[in-house]
Amino acid sequence: MSVSPRIVPFSFEEPIFAGQAAQVSCLVSEGDAPIQITWNFANAEIPKDFGVDVQKMGKRGSALIFESADARHRGNYTCLAANSAATTQYTTVLNVHVPPRWILEPSDKAFAQGSDAKMECKA
Repeated sequence: MSVSPRIVPFSFEEPIFAGQAAQVSCLVSEGDAPIQITWNFANAEIPKDFGVDVQKMGKRGSALIFESADARHRGNYTCLAANSAATTQYTTVLNVHVPPRWILEPSDKAFAQGSDAKMECKA
């Protein structure tokens, strides 16, 4: 009887801020070899130009490494472990905190004393 892969639960360190490095590891603690480990982002394969490095860690592990996390990296990451018995998966969420940016930046204005004033800004 074949033994299905079992993934040790994992999560990203919180909080992650834009520009910071981040890493998460997926370890398969049991299951018959050979075991194939892959990663998905938002239920799809991680694109090659996504700014994430996938590193194999021996025969039972894999790591995702972000050199500089940004807003596009926010979302669900799933580790999939497959062998002849089954495919198992574990998902965690990466939240990347990004500072606000101006859409419409306020500018200096002159107003007469006592008059109504209105300034617009959008972030």
